[in-house]
Amino acid sequence: MIYKRNIKNLIKFRNSLILSKSKEKKEIKSILKWKNNLQKKVEVVSKIIDLDKCNDWFLDKRKNLYHKSGQFFKVRAVQTSGAKNREVKSWTQPILTQKHGGVLAFICRETKKFGIEFLIDAKIEPGDDSLLKISPSFQATQSNMNQAHGGNKPKFYDIVIKLKKAKLVYYTIHNEEGARFWKKSNWNVIVKLDNPYDKRIKGKNYKWVSLSQIKKLSLKSRLVNPFVKTILFMV
Repeated sequence: MIYKRNIKNLIKFRNSLILSKSKEKKEIKSILKWKNNLQKKVEVVSKIIDLDKCNDWFLDKRKNLYHKSGQFFKVRAVQTSGAKNREVKSWTQPILTQKHGGVLAFICRETKKFGIEFLIDAKIEPGDDSLLKISPSFQATQSNMNQAHGGNKPKFYDIVIKLKKAKLVYYTIHNEEGARFWKKSNWNVIVKLDNPYDKRIKGKNYKWVSLSQIKKLSLKSRLVNPFVKTILFMV
């Protein structure tokens, strides 16, 4: 990645957000209607199955679970001791270890009419019980970007990672949840399009919304992906 942080860019962006607050869309009815219409067309179904039915995942000699590519994550075990301030002082548990971290990003734009807007994605993850979640513009592990799954590169890779016709506002690196992941970190990124009407931005599951709208959506139960908040805390 070619990111280079400059706190002045972030301060300038924050000031632009303040100045555009009077232009921002505030209502969320149209967003909820858009999301509900997409939900009606969802055909994705996830269910729990046995590990021995999980394609391309195997147990090694020590019974650690791994993907045939050697990427994504492994399921191993961790032993913790000396935890005097916890419910128990020591324990063992399964934990996810991942060779690479991930990139979580919002693409934003600025228009004369509505000021600063962020691109949300209505998407489903396996544990979401087939329910769409309001998510960041871009979510990908390095394994996804390496195409270890045999599929395409993540959408907007050229915008977020290569910064083609886009500029970095700011990024920061945060650890993933330590109770489930072993020393994994994610890059939290905001990039701004040079052209607010960039034709690369397309897809029925994507929508431009304001920061005020995102805040209102976050007050709804089980609607907003948690990564939305970890990225936008910067502003």
